[in-house]
Amino acid sequence: MRFRPFTEEDLDRLNQLAGKRPVSLGALRFFARTGHSFLAEEGEEPMGFALAQAVWQGEATTVLVTRIEGRSVEALRGLLRAVVKSAYDAGVYEVALHLDPERKELEEALKAEGFALGPLVLAVRVLGSRGARGETRGVLE
Repeated sequence: MRFRPFTEEDLDRLNQLAGKRPVSLGALRFFARTGHSFLAEEGEEPMGFALAQAVWQGEATTVLVTRIEGRSVEALRGLLRAVVKSAYDAGVYEVALHLDPERKELEEALKAEGFALGPLVLAVRVLGSRGARGETRGVLE
């Protein structure tokens, strides 16, 4: 499996994996410039993607993975390794993401790649019409 930065030409490939939450062209353009976002491929077949960016926290920088999708634990693990390497190469020594507890394959991949889980829980309040409908998905994921 190969892990590489993606470009605008990869939008359809990312969206083959995105399910009900497609990646917009604007989001793809933004994350393609971060240096921390990757597409996993096996031959010509897209196997996963990670959208990540460096975020300044006031005292330190963290690479925040805002979304990660993969067709297998192996794809997820490889994407996590690619993000960690890009963070390390940039001199950033923290990598974080929020985990939906229902995503067992991602939990397995995170543990296998040395990530600590918990104890913090993400609290979300969505404003406007989305909030009125009770939507909470898509925040930092």
